[in-house]
Amino acid sequence: MHHRIGIALVALALVGAPALAEESKPAPASGTSSTTEETVVVKKGSHHELRIPGMTRVAIDDPEIAGIDALGKGVLRITGTQAGETALLVWVGPEHKRSGYRIVVID
Repeated sequence: MHHRIGIALVALALVGAPALAEESKPAPASGTSSTTEETVVVKKGSHHELRIPGMTRVAIDDPEIAGIDALGKGVLRITGTQAGETALLVWVGPEHKRSGYRIVVID
């Protein structure tokens, strides 16, 4: 019987291995979900400011496409660095509600 459990554990480990090999991304706090998806278009070399009161955390998928700077008091500056698209995630408030933004940088 112990032999069967060992085989089952090895099989589970092999099946789960591809998922573990993926790039680690921050998991949202329990009970949170992406509540909005807004598109922000920025010209290469310029910037756009978002006002997000209660912002607690931000993450950008590809910092080579757009840079982000928290300016304080819920203001986030997005700077277009090269043409393309990337995703921006913002967590807000004590509940850590997550919002998603599609960032499009144009020439």
